[in-house]
Amino acid sequence: MINKFLSNKFFPISLKLISLVAFIGLMIIGFSSHSEDAAILMELRNTNLANLFVWSYWWPLIVLAAIFFGRVWCMVCPVELITAFFARIGLKKKRPKWILSGWGITIFYSFILIVGINIFAIHRNPAYMATYLTTIIIVSIFIGLIYEKNTFCRYVCPVGNLLGLYSKLSFFGWRVKNTNVCDSCKDKSCIHKDHIYNFNYKSCGVDLYPAKIKDNSQCILCAGCLKTCKEYQSKQNPLRPNPAFIKTGFAKDLFQIEPLSLAEFFFLFVVSGFVIYEILSEYSTAEKILLFVPTFFTQYFSIENSIIKILFQCTFLFLIVPSILWFFPYLILRLSKIKISILNYLKNFCLIFIPIIIAAHFDKAILKTTSRLPYIENAFKDVRGMNTANAIINNQMVVSKIPTWAENLISLILLSALIGGFILSYKVITKLIIKYQIESAKWILYIISFLYFLIFFLDIIFWRFLS
Repeated sequence: MINKFLSNKFFPISLKLISLVAFIGLMIIGFSSHSEDAAILMELRNTNLANLFVWSYWWPLIVLAAIFFGRVWCMVCPVELITAFFARIGLKKKRPKWILSGWGITIFYSFILIVGINIFAIHRNPAYMATYLTTIIIVSIFIGLIYEKNTFCRYVCPVGNLLGLYSKLSFFGWRVKNTNVCDSCKDKSCIHKDHIYNFNYKSCGVDLYPAKIKDNSQCILCAGCLKTCKEYQSKQNPLRPNPAFIKTGFAKDLFQIEPLSLAEFFFLFVVSGFVIYEILSEYSTAEKILLFVPTFFTQYFSIENSIIKILFQCTFLFLIVPSILWFFPYLILRLSKIKISILNYLKNFCLIFIPIIIAAHFDKAILKTTSRLPYIENAFKDVRGMNTANAIINNQMVVSKIPTWAENLISLILLSALIGGFILSYKVITKLIIKYQIESAKWILYIISFLYFLIFFLDIIFWRFLS
């Protein structure tokens, strides 16, 4: 049914157009609700419909969707349509090596994380959120006008890169149904240069050959290759179209134990620091412990400048903390006389922590979506959110609380997700031990994985049940 739906000429392009209209609407609502008042902004982040939707529902839900269904957001993302349009009329220049290397995505993501989230707090100010969405569109247009094919989605978009990593757990993926059909295919319409800049019946714009797709990390599920395979046949074949959205099995991509590139690792490196902070900051005591070092140093050196404070905190959270997460296990392995090169470790053994990071991000997504439920009704009544925010501040309105039974259920879901992440991590370790024939001190890998799982697990136990 899904593949029949995608083979229709109206899909998924019509869904992209609908999401583009929604995208523009969110930006308009965001720009209409500017405020510099800290008290107003504290409430406006939840009362403004655009800000509430983007950070409490759109972002968490695409993370959850990627975990179970792969990069389905890319299928309906309006930015893909925008950058594809400008690539069609642009210069079509060859991409430089630094873009092809994948480091551009990591740099862009780090910039958004440090400047956008931490300095400008785009997740708390509707006007800044709208500016962020506008910036994404401008960058996609700029990239489309200069470089060939769909450079933005494959080599620049940090959202797609994150979803590609998380889709290692997906039940589904884009594959060909029969590789023999591709081997005997003469026209290769799915990668033919004549179809690259079409909007609908198009060949792959992200440098993939459908017959060689083995994981979900890069395909943006545009269904273009399905349509070209069906439409542009030099010789009719009843087995075509061959590319399709199929069931691959849960976490099959992860269990292939395919190494990440260094750029992918460093992207995951930064993401891990962000996720650790996102989860531990939910519990005030854990947040104080995590931020003890940057707080101590800024106070010791009497640093008053807020930008410098934030940069120091970001350096600690997104560089030092992840370094402990990733390099402490390597040190233990070396001391245990397990001979693994540092590059080999970074590219392969980082797979151990992916399920735990995904589980923690899953928990954050659940917390976001459920905790903001009481705001939804009023957000639709007052889309700008200004009146609602003022009413809350002036005690003219009280936001309802989630029932105790629901909170307990949510807590159990959070703990279950972490346990599931640890079980997957355990299986990855087992496969790595077999692949690299590790005989001595292999128990250390299991202990290290358990310790990192325990950090998140105990944080939720103390926060949700004992605080």
